[in-house]
Amino acid sequence: MKSPEELKQLVQQAKDGDSTAFSALYEQYITPIFRFVFFRVRTKEDAEDLTQHVFLKAWSALPEFGHEGKSFSAWLYRIARNTTIDYWRKKKPLSLDPSSSAFQNKQDKGLSPLETANQKEEAEHIRKALHILNEDQQTILTLKFIEDLSNKEIAHVTGKTEGAIRQIQSRALKALRQHLKETKPK
Repeated sequence: MKSPEELKQLVQQAKDGDSTAFSALYEQYITPIFRFVFFRVRTKEDAEDLTQHVFLKAWSALPEFGHEGKSFSAWLYRIARNTTIDYWRKKKPLSLDPSSSAFQNKQDKGLSPLETANQKEEAEHIRKALHILNEDQQTILTLKFIEDLSNKEIAHVTGKTEGAIRQIQSRALKALRQHLKETKPK
């Protein structure tokens, strides 16, 4: 993990046309951007394609990137968010494939098979429950709890205020909690 200063320096070098610096940025952000896109499109192949598209767009738009209070990662997530929105505008919704390897939990060596099975069942229940939320709620919860972004970064990604982010997050968690309570597997 690079320090904020190292990242700023890499961004500036990449803006100046240094493809090696952009490669380092790519390596830094490929996994979180892929994960974010994957949770939005739900298939590994589409997520891989869209993630590559995000980085191509970023490379093309990099000369216009300015630091005016925005982090490079928030800028990338915004490109990823817009790319997935465009994807869904052009495509019919796909069904979630829970057997996909990206959704499989890695077994913790300290867990018994029963605990692992219970954990997988609970994770699947939560994944299904996320789909009751609207697009903004899903995006904000994914950025907050999966990608671990701050409300300020999420505001930059979504173009909403931090207050709106907190409100959407609160409503989403309340709706999710209620849905999980009502549909809890026995």
